[in-house]
Amino acid sequence: MTNPRADRGSFRDPLSRVFISGDDVIRGFSAMGKTDIDAVWSKKFIREALASGDLIPSDFVEPGSAGLGTEWVAAMRHPRLPFISYPYEWSFNMLKDAALAQLRLTRAALADGVGVKDATPYNVQFVGSQPVFIDAGSFEVRKSSDPWYGYKQFCEMFLYPLMLQSYLGVQFQPFLRGAVNGVSPDTMRKLLPMKLFRPRKGRLIHVVLHAAAQNKFADTKVDVKKQSARAGMSSAVLDATLRKLEKLVGELSLHDKQSTWSDYSERAHYIESSLDEKERFVRDAVASSPRRQVWDIGCNDGRFSRIASAHSDHVVAMDADPLVVDRLYQSLRNEKNTSILPLYVDLSDSGGGIGWRGVERPGVFDRGNPDVVLFLAVIHHVAITFNIPVAAQLDLLRDLTPEIVIEFPHADDPMVKRLLLNKREGIHSDFTLPEFERLLNERFDVRSKMLLSSGTRTIFHATRKN
Repeated sequence: MTNPRADRGSFRDPLSRVFISGDDVIRGFSAMGKTDIDAVWSKKFIREALASGDLIPSDFVEPGSAGLGTEWVAAMRHPRLPFISYPYEWSFNMLKDAALAQLRLTRAALADGVGVKDATPYNVQFVGSQPVFIDAGSFEVRKSSDPWYGYKQFCEMFLYPLMLQSYLGVQFQPFLRGAVNGVSPDTMRKLLPMKLFRPRKGRLIHVVLHAAAQNKFADTKVDVKKQSARAGMSSAVLDATLRKLEKLVGELSLHDKQSTWSDYSERAHYIESSLDEKERFVRDAVASSPRRQVWDIGCNDGRFSRIASAHSDHVVAMDADPLVVDRLYQSLRNEKNTSILPLYVDLSDSGGGIGWRGVERPGVFDRGNPDVVLFLAVIHHVAITFNIPVAAQLDLLRDLTPEIVIEFPHADDPMVKRLLLNKREGIHSDFTLPEFERLLNERFDVRSKMLLSSGTRTIFHATRKN
C-alpha cells in the first residue's frame, strides 16, 4: 500500500484528518471522532445518502492496514475524486445546487437525531454535474437543545454569495476567493441595503438580525448553548428554519442574461469546413492514446469538451466567463453528465492557493495532472487582452501537461484584428505564426499541424520535449 500523506487542507477538524493513498482517500478518526461516527453511521439518512450518491462512497478499514498512526483509532476509505474544485470556481447554479444539497442532508440528519457540525461548500465536490458531500466527519449525535452550529457558515459561504449575485448582480467568486471563510454577516449587511420597492427576501432575518446577534455574542463569556436551550431550539424549530432556507435559496436566480462571451462564439469566425476540420483534428489527437483526464481551457459551450469526453475518463472544462460556465453546467446537469466538470477559471488571474499559509486550498494548476490540454481559441485573448506573453503561456502548458492541442490565430485573423483595434500600434508585432512556432518548438515536439480552411488559423498537436 502507498504510504498515505496528510492532505494539506484537512486540519481544522480536531476529530478527523484526511490522507491521500494512491487512488484512495483515507479519513482517520480520533477516539472522540470514532464515538460520533459509530453512533451515526447506521442511521437511515446515511444509508439513503450513500445509495443516492449524495454522500461519497465510504468503507470502514483498519487504521493500521491503511498506514495511519496510532492516534487514529478508526478509519474510512473513499474513492479519490477525478478533480477537486472550490466554490470560487463554481457558477451561480453550481453553488446554489451545492447549498440545496447541504440543506437536504442537514434536514435528513436532523430527522434521525444527528447534527451536522458545519456547512461549508468545501465539504461538497462536483463529480461532473453531480454535487456530492464528502466530509464523513461532519456528523455528530445531536442534543435536543443544540442549535445548528453550521448556520453562520452556511450564510457566509452559501447564502450571502448567492444573494450578492441574485440581488445585486455582483459576481460572488472574487469574494470567496479573497476570503476562505466567506462573507461575514456585518459585511453583508453593508453590501445589501434595504430596497423598499423590491424587498430582498431573507435580508432582515439572515443578514440584519444575524449581524446584530453576532455582535451581541462576540463576547466569549456568553454561553450560546444555554441561550439556544432557553430559546427552545427543538428539532421542529430547526427543521422549520432549514425548510425556509431551502425555499429562499430555491427562489434565488441568476438574472444575468448576457455577458462578454455568452452570445458570442469564436466559431463565428470559422467557415463550416474549418470547424469540421478542427473537430476531426481534436478528436484524432485525444483519441491517439488512452486518457484519464483532459483539460479544455477556454471551453465556451463545451463542444470540444464533449468530443474529448468520448475518448477520456474525465474532462475539466474551464472558461473565464461565469455565465458561459453556468449555461454549460445546466446543460450537463440536465443530461446527468458525470464525466465533464465545468469550472470558472480566469487564466489571466488564476492565482495560487488561499487559506492557511496559502496551501490550504491549492491553486488550480496544483490540483491535477491532465494527460492532454486543449488550448483552443485562447492564446490570442490572453496575450493581447491581458498582455501575458505567448512564451509565458507555453511555459505554463509545458509545466502542466505532457501533451497539448493548441490553436494559433494568425495576425490577419478577424478576431486578432478586433482585439488589436484599440491597442497601441506595434505593441504586439511579435504575435505572428513564425514566432509562435519558434517558441512552441523550443518546448514541444509537434506531432501534427493543420492550416484550417479559413486560412487564418493553424492548429497543432504537440508533446513536451524530454
